[in-house]
Amino acid sequence: MNINNFENHIDKIILDRGYNYYIEGNVVEAIEQGENKYLFYVDGSDNYEVLIDIGDNGDILFSQCDCPYDFGPVCKHEVAAYFELSDMLDPSTSSDKLPKKQHKQISMQEVLSDLSKEELIDIITRLANEDDTLKNNLLLKYSNGDHQHELEACQEFIHSIIRKYTGREGFIRYRDASAFVRELDEVLEKARNTDDALLAIDISLLLIEEAIDAFQYADDSGGDIGSLVTEIFKVIGEISIKNKGTDHQKEIFEKLLAQTDNNVFDGWFDYKFDLLQICLEFADDEKL
Repeated sequence: MNINNFENHIDKIILDRGYNYYIEGNVVEAIEQGENKYLFYVDGSDNYEVLIDIGDNGDILFSQCDCPYDFGPVCKHEVAAYFELSDMLDPSTSSDKLPKKQHKQISMQEVLSDLSKEELIDIITRLANEDDTLKNNLLLKYSNGDHQHELEACQEFIHSIIRKYTGREGFIRYRDASAFVRELDEVLEKARNTDDALLAIDISLLLIEEAIDAFQYADDSGGDIGSLVTEIFKVIGEISIKNKGTDHQKEIFEKLLAQTDNNVFDGWFDYKFDLLQICLEFADDEKL
């Protein structure tokens, strides 16, 4: 969907409601947060925030509103923000409506660059103590522990993400599934970037177990969790092929084969089969 033709991809009722919000001036503030990233404040039954990230060609790469609407991929507040963003990018298309406040936000880099190291440490520590997910993400990315310590850091980060998105309801709604998966992908990035092949495999297997389990407590109508599982298998396959014929070959094979007996694959035979297919990469070794 592109900012220049989004009207063709949105349910007509939602499109009309969003247009009415836009034309009546309900988009009360527009902030350019960075290159191609925008924040809009929209008045409705409450005050809502809409985040939009677009590509250089105008494609809407990410869009999210903090309203409770969960009957479709786009709400009326997002539609109003799309019209507003279209105006900002091409003022000649603007329609008559009530004025709103529009400004460019000072970048975080500009604010932080003038602070001392001690001030930065204090800010980061305070924010991390207030946000469990942020704290575990920082520990995951920047701590240098042994194999077990790194694996435990990944597990704690995953659990903090799950707690964050399931909340009191114990369920992740459709509108939050993509954000949930984006944070889990931070863990997969750790597996991609570590030079320790065995740690990379253990992280990937830990993540795939949690991701498959998430099908039970999340609305994956958009296929975000399914896409993550597919990507995890891809990473496992790449690590396995890269380590064929190395000292790690036997241990990687045994880890993968043992994982196929995990109860998490009950009812998910296709995923179990995918794991067995990766094991076949090592089948030219007679013992394996």
